[in-house]
Amino acid sequence: MKKNILKTFVAVLFFSVMIPCFSSCSDDLDGCGLTVVVIDGQTNERISGAAVHVGISAGTITADDYSNDHGEAKFFFKNEAIFDVTVKSGEAPYIKNGSARVRLKDGKVVLKKIPLY
Repeated sequence: MKKNILKTFVAVLFFSVMIPCFSSCSDDLDGCGLTVVVIDGQTNERISGAAVHVGISAGTITADDYSNDHGEAKFFFKNEAIFDVTVKSGEAPYIKNGSARVRLKDGKVVLKKIPLY
C-alpha cells in the first residue's frame, strides 16, 4: 500500500514539475512587431540594402531602416496602428519601388513581404 502511494506521489510530482517545461508559453511581446521582407517582384529573391520607410499618413510616427543580408527589416512599435510601408532599392535611373499597408496587432509580430518592381 505504501509503495502505491509513494509511486503515485512521485508520478504527480514528476508531472507537476515537467508540465511547465513543455507548456506552449510564448514570449509575450509588449507592443507590436513588424518584419518587412523585401523581394524582387520578378525573381522572388530577397533584396538586401533596400531603404524601408514605415509611417502613418499624418507623419507623426515614422521609422526608417535598411534590409539586412536576408532581405529583412525589423521594427517595433508600442501601440497598434495601420502603417504605410514604402521600399526603394537601387540607384537612378534603375530604382525599384514597392509599397504596402500593414496593420499591426498588439502582442504579435506581423510579417509583410513587399515585392519591388
